Amino acid sequence: MNRLQNIDFVTKPFRARILAKADDKYRGYFHYHQGVELLYVHQGSGTLVLEQQVHQMQPGDLYLFQPFQLHHVQAHVSEETPYIRSTLHFEPQMLERYLKPYDRLYDIYTYIWKGAMRKQVLRGITEHYPIDPLLRYYKERLQVGGEADQLELFASLLQQLLVMMQHQVQEASPQPPFAARSLSHSEAVLQWVERHYAEPYRLESLAEELHVSKYHLSHTFKRETGSTITDYIQARRMKEACQWLTTSPLSVADIGARVGWPVASHFIQRFKKWTGVTPHQYRKRHQSRG
Repeated sequence: MNRLQNIDFVTKPFRARILAKADDKYRGYFHYHQGVELLYVHQGSGTLVLEQQVHQMQPGDLYLFQPFQLHHVQAHVSEETPYIRSTLHFEPQMLERYLKPYDRLYDIYTYIWKGAMRKQVLRGITEHYPIDPLLRYYKERLQVGGEADQLELFASLLQQLLVMMQHQVQEASPQPPFAARSLSHSEAVLQWVERHYAEPYRLESLAEELHVSKYHLSHTFKRETGSTITDYIQARRMKEACQWLTTSPLSVADIGARVGWPVASHFIQRFKKWTGVTPHQYRKRHQSRG
């Protein structure tokens, strides 16, 4: 399964799936993509993993994902509790011109695109702004007209969403001194992986370091994130490999060793299974686009 979502932003710089209902076979997985994504939850619940934190997902949540940011959505789907969401994917560079005339909105836009964001989970936003009706309105409008008209409509939708979210996005971070938030076991695992993803992984060592049983740790992580620890480690390694392939002249073998696969053939096999292409093809494709 290709976990890197290669969205074709060259032929169309945005993708909008509004009021999309997940079927009962919906399964999330750790993935990332090259554009910005906005996810709004209309109905449903579940968990979302982002930046080594596990969030409880609920209706009215708006999530902001930056380019190549690893994330995972696990929704609790049934006939009684459907999961209905809207996702907006877009290539930020190709939509810049629509935001540049508006100084404050452009600053927010650039911050979401490139900034070290302090807040990517926006809650309670529907108490003050009509996001649901706005998305329902644009769902119909974006289905008609030519590509140029659709692009302008999408830019208009994006502008209005930026107005609605700007105060929460710019919300000041807590000032010290403040109490540290206690981590769940799953979040402790996510932070451990961030420090050790390139090293050989043994569940026994991790469980011992966190002072819990192997069974409890793996079971809790799977229940809270919808993924195994091994799957998350592979996702983290692949994200790092993609960054090295596109930003450095290192050989494929050297990159594989840096991210945790010292045997080049093993790295190439894993990379192709994950992205659908070999590391060399991925690097060449990126260079041709640059």
